[in-house]
Formats: sequence, structure tokens, C-alpha cells
Amino acid sequence: MNCRSLSAGIALLSALVQAAPPVQAPDARWLTFSTAHYRIHCPAAFESFGREVASRVEGIHAQYLGLVGFAYEKPGQPIDILIQDPVMEANGMAFPLLRRPHVVLWKTEPEADSIIGHHRGWAELLVVHELGHMHHLLRPARKPNLWQRWTAVLGPLTEKSPRWVTEGYATLIEGKLTGSGRPHSAIRAAVLRQWALEGKLPTYEALSRTDGFLGGSMAYLGGSAYLAWLETKSTDPKVLQGLWTRLAGTRGFEAAFTATFGFGPKDGYQRFCAELTHTALELERRAKAQGLREGEVFTRLNGWVSDLALSPDGTKLLARVLDPKHPGLYLWDLNAPKPAPKAAPSASDEPPDHAPATPTVAPTRRVPRLQGTLPWKPVWLGADTVGFQLRLPNEEGVLQAQPYRWILGTSVRPGKFTPPAPAKGGPGWKDIDGIWNLVDAQGRTLTRTLAAAWNPVATPDGKWIYFTRLTASGVEIRRLEVTQPPPAAPPPSWMDPAPLVAGAILSPTDEPSPLPASVPVEPHPYRVGESHDAFALAGYSAAPSGFSAQLGFGGNDLLHRLNWQVLAGLGDGAGPRGGMAGVAWRGWRWAPSLQAFSLLERPSSQRFVPAAGFDRERRGAELAFEREDLGRPRARIRPVVAFERVEGPDGLTTHRSLGGVEAGLGNHWSRDDQGVLLSAALREQRGRTAGQTWNLTRAALTLGWLNPWSPLTVRLEEGRITGDPTALDRFHLGGVATSLLPSALDANRVTQAALPAYTATGDRLRRLRGELGLGPLEAYLEHSTVWDGAQPRPAAQRVAGLELDSRRLGLPLDVLRRLSGNLSFTLGLHRPLDGPMKHRTVGTLSVIVRP
Repeated sequence: MNCRSLSAGIALLSALVQAAPPVQAPDARWLTFSTAHYRIHCPAAFESFGREVASRVEGIHAQYLGLVGFAYEKPGQPIDILIQDPVMEANGMAFPLLRRPHVVLWKTEPEADSIIGHHRGWAELLVVHELGHMHHLLRPARKPNLWQRWTAVLGPLTEKSPRWVTEGYATLIEGKLTGSGRPHSAIRAAVLRQWALEGKLPTYEALSRTDGFLGGSMAYLGGSAYLAWLETKSTDPKVLQGLWTRLAGTRGFEAAFTATFGFGPKDGYQRFCAELTHTALELERRAKAQGLREGEVFTRLNGWVSDLALSPDGTKLLARVLDPKHPGLYLWDLNAPKPAPKAAPSASDEPPDHAPATPTVAPTRRVPRLQGTLPWKPVWLGADTVGFQLRLPNEEGVLQAQPYRWILGTSVRPGKFTPPAPAKGGPGWKDIDGIWNLVDAQGRTLTRTLAAAWNPVATPDGKWIYFTRLTASGVEIRRLEVTQPPPAAPPPSWMDPAPLVAGAILSPTDEPSPLPASVPVEPHPYRVGESHDAFALAGYSAAPSGFSAQLGFGGNDLLHRLNWQVLAGLGDGAGPRGGMAGVAWRGWRWAPSLQAFSLLERPSSQRFVPAAGFDRERRGAELAFEREDLGRPRARIRPVVAFERVEGPDGLTTHRSLGGVEAGLGNHWSRDDQGVLLSAALREQRGRTAGQTWNLTRAALTLGWLNPWSPLTVRLEEGRITGDPTALDRFHLGGVATSLLPSALDANRVTQAALPAYTATGDRLRRLRGELGLGPLEAYLEHSTVWDGAQPRPAAQRVAGLELDSRRLGLPLDVLRRLSGNLSFTLGLHRPLDGPMKHRTVGTLSVIVRP
């Protein structure tokens, strides 16, 4: 590649990564609110939300000691609270890590009909719940041994408690401290009531699982109700504090629970379910005696349903359906003839089969996932046009709503639209005696159901109302004829005069909040030193090219603006051995990094295929500036300069320097979880070694088929070195990268973990690699050829294998980086098909840490 084409490529990628000022990225403007026990960090754009959190947090903190029996107060180590909005969803996460306790709050408010939609204020509910986790789970061990004092990452309650306890107790706390939240919500009562009526309450083991319809919510809903039931069964109002105290000792959860209540957690839960079911059935008996009004079933769906809407002419019904297998926007043509029911085959000597209890009407049309994301917030723009949004990543990797139009019968394409004004005077829904029911514009009750009824939409003539109704296996869409008279008000005998668990099957009314008034707190600019933390680091490599372990220290702040590390490497004869120090600053748009190193390589000591003539001691440094655009397409550019002094076994010293750029550009297009991945990568270097100049070019093209079964990827790479390269500059096949050596000075390595270093050398490179995803694993077949351009190209070196790569596991990278730096690992099992390692089965492990 000549200088002109390189300059054009750099200019193109530079244009791609130009963007609006950042909002949530590390290089954005951030603020910090400091209080006695907390530090609240938020982007300047979220200052109002940060002020609300900061003004309430100390008043909330003061409640935990009396309620939980413990409050985390460690001088000099406050709990950090990080406010973000990465995916436009309502959520919060608590990380009760003894070394670095912190909380993440997402500021987007939940929808009113969501599981967490009942609250007086989203910030209040979110802070109470997540800090409830912290003060519950950060309780220290009562008698830790010396090993636990040195190595403990989590407290005893975090390690011993099942998920239903941790999530259920935080939910119980949110109800007690706010007087609202899920324990007071009609949706929690509806879920427990309906699951009990249908005989589908989860088993004790399933209470902590996340599978099934609303299964992930059961730890919150069922767990909090079970804990409240346990409190009512005890004469001690602080019985749960006694359980937490016992768990902080040496006993496991089962033993501590039994010592607290006199029965095991599973036995108690089964009794709770029996009482819950009894109360629900008694309510059902009385309600049926008074008469239910629930309309007729239009269809039953296997997931959550929202955004129910009728077309302006009333002929089409639209909904957003979170079906576990086929989610998306569903559209039903209400004028289409209903398909005749198919008769199930039966033997001639058997009676006819019973018709299905609940009909299932397939949608006429569906818009599935597009570009990996579900359509969001659909609205009718006309009789045959639907507007919706896709949440796609911007240059920071933060999801933002992008408008799309769905023109029925033709296409789905990007297009701006103005949502129509909400209709006035239509039906609505509200909590009536602890149950969601439909009401008309005057507030008169339209339905009487024991399941929740919500999300109503009326036909243009006002004759029918379509609405959603909760079941234990999904959501039904029903329709109600409005011309029927509304149900009469229930008599006082509606409820059992002595219900066993009334608060679980009918939501109690909200109570006054015991929380004090807010106290204003003023922010200051975010400072790296306030949340900076240091920790131990470790890198590792075990492969035919040698064994090396790196140990040291590193540190970063909560936003990862400043990252540094110092490592010392030990290894076998082949190594490498040595040390490195590196630092990266991501507080600027072009993030600089600097690494200095000293290492010793002795490939002549490799166990397999010793390579003579390449032993050397290397000392040098690398300076790079990186800019990354995380949107669509995704782009990366990294200019770099580096130098090193190389000393051979004969004592001769060679100086080597280089400058270059690394760049990448990629995108994917998908529909209904299938699509195409396309990316390109380029590395261009110009260097001088011992007075001889050379140029290195490596270019790769990746094409992939995305699918939910086994994603398939093919990568073709070509490379060449021109000019007058020395033996130090030529491509060499085999070995793995190491944390000790900067990547720019290792650019001529053709990585293959299964092969010894310097299996082949040359100035030309060709590599073809196919990868097949197998869940978390990846099977691959690779053909690699390195040769001298003046000679005929030899046969490829083939390797097949199976790898586990941390970058493909979907791990919470932000959390891992706060604990262990910028770490990645690859575990492999390989089978070379050619060359000196032919027919050997090779196991490898590579752990890389970078600043």
C-alpha cells in the first residue's frame, strides 16, 4: 500500500469517527455529588437525576441500620453510585464487592404496566432497592479466618443466599421504606394470585431461576411475599435480622434458616404456597358467585404484550409481543376469515377430541428483530402505515431511538414521523380493590376479573374494547362488548373475612413513606482520584511456544479514564520473561496509551521445534492514540509509533523503530436473528531496523452468517513486507501474544497458539480461517502460509481446534475491568494437521492484560 492510499484510508476512517460531543462516554463531562457515605457520579446531561439521587441518599441510608440490622459505613471507602442510561430501559445493579462496592442506576423510568412500574418516584425506588442489596449483602463475616480476610471478594450473605433471598429481601425493603413499590403493586398480587389459581406457582428450586414466562421476576415477587409471610409467622419483629446474623457466621443457608424459623426453607415455602393457593381459590369462589366480566378471548400469546393499538379504520390490531421464540410487532387483520379449526386425528373407536380451551390466532404479519433489536413503541400513522423505533447504538455504544416506518404489504425502512396525539376520552385501567380492571372515561368499572386487565383500546365505533389479560403462561388479548351493562359493585363480602395471605393476592394500598425530606447537594467535576482503586493483576500463556506468567499491579477509576499496570514476567527457557509498565488515558476523544517494556525471548529453548537465530533481549516503548466509534458501522483507528533496542546472543545491538496505523470497519445486518456480518481490518507500518527501511501491510476481510444456532464466520487475511527487512521484521508463524510486549512491535507475528514460534518465516502471509459457533465455544479450521515472495508458495499449515474466548462470552466487561483491568483470555484445544506438530493434541491458555 502506498502513502497516498494509506492517507486516503486514514482520512476516511477519521471522517467516520467524527461525532457529536459525547454524553456518557469516559471522555464526556461528568459530575460527582459527595455525601457522608456515598459518591454519586453522573454525566452532566443527567444532572437533574443525579441531584435527586444525591438529595435523597443519606435520608435513605439512615433507615437501613434499624431495618436490616447493619449499615455499611467504612471510613474512606464510600459506596460509589454510577448513573447511566445505556439501553433506554429501567434497571439497576448492585455490586456488593468488599473491595470496591458500587451501584449502577439506569435513569430511564419504567412503563406504567411493567413489573416495576408502581412507585412514587423512580429515583427513590431505585436507590432504596439497590442500596438495600448493599447493606444487606455487605455484612461482614463474624469470625473470618486469616485466609478469608486476605482473599474474600464477597461477603458471607452474598455467597450463601439463594437468589430469591437477595432479590426478595431488597424488594421487601423497597416496600417498607417507600410505602409503595412492588409489595404494594397490583401486578405482584396479580402474578401470585393467577399462578396460584392455575396451579403454576414455582417450586422452591424454580423460585430462584430465570426461565419461563416472568420466571426471572419470581425471585422479586414470590421471594418478597414469602419473606413477608415468614415475618408474620414469627413473634419476633426482627426475625430476619436474626437470619442474617446467623448467615454471617459459619452456618450455611439451610442450617441458619432452620435455626431461625424451626423449619427448612423448602418446607416453609410449600406451606406458604398452600396458604396462598387457598386464599386465591376462596377469592375466586366468592368472585364467581358475584359474577365476572372478562369479555371473550381473541388469542393467547406466550409472552408479555404491550402497545396494543387499533388502526384508524378499526380493521387491524397491532401489539408488541415478547414471545420467547418469535418476538416482534404482531398485526392481525380483523376482517380476515378465521381459519377453520383442524380436527385432530383420533381413532375411530374413540370419542371426538375436545376443542382447545383457549384459541390461538396467528398474526397476519409480523416485524421481527431488525439489526439485532426489537421494534419499540409502535404507533399507527395511517390505515396501512405503522411507525416504530429501533434502539441502535450511537458512537458511544449507547442505544438511541431511530425512527422507522412499516408500510403494510411493502417494506420496513428508516423514516422520520410525528406520533399522533393520544386519543382523549377513551377507556383506561386502574387498580380497583387491589386488581387492575378497565374503566371508561368517566371512571366507571368495565370489567371484573381476578387476573389483571389493562392496555385497553376501543374500536372507532365504540362497540368493542380490546385489552390484555394476564395468565400464568402468557398474556391473552380479549375483547369486550361495551354495550353490555357494567358490572355491579362488589358487596362487602367480596373477600374472605380472615384471609391467610391477603397482602399477597390483593395489593395493599400505598402507605406514607417514612423517608425524610430531601437535602440538596451541590456537585463538582468528576475527579479520577476519588474513585481510583488498585488491584493485583495476572497474565499467563501456556503454549508450544513457551510458558510465561506475569504478575503485578494495576489500577483504574470507576469510568476507566485512567488505567495503568506494572507487570513482571517469569517463564521457562523459551519465555518470554521480563517486565512492562503501561498507562492509558480515556478522558480524551483520542485516547493515548504508553507502554514501556524489557523482555527476554529464547525460541531456541522451545520444547517443540527449537528455532535458532531468534534469541534476543528487547527493550522499548510504544505510544498510541486510539479512537473508536461503537455505532453502526463500528469503526476504529489507532495511530502508533514505537521503538526498541534488540540485543542478540552475540551481544550485538540493533535499533528498530516504526510508525503506523491500525484501522477497522465493520457492520452487520440482520432480520429475525439471521443476518450477515462484514468487516475489514488494516494494519500498515513503515519502519527502520539497523538502517534498513521496510513496510508492513496486513489486511483482513471477514464475512459471517449470523443465526441463533451456529454462527459461521470466514476470515481471509493477506500480508506482505516490502523494502529491505531484516530477520527481526519478517513474518513468523506460531506462538501467542503476551502482556509484556506492545502489539505494534508484535505485528509481524502470525498468531497460532497450537504451533511453536517461528514455525515458518517469510515476507508474505496468507491465512484463511473458518469459525463455527457452538454455544460459548468456537470450532475452527485454519490454513496459514508464510513464505518468501521470491519462492513458490508452499502448502498451508492446517490446524483445527476448539476455543473459548472471553470476548465472545457476553461478560459484563465494565464490572470485570473495575476488578481486574482490561483482561481477556482464550482457552484452546487444537489439532495441527501438518508440519512438526502433526497429529498432536495441544492444549493452550492465554491471558492478556492491557492498560
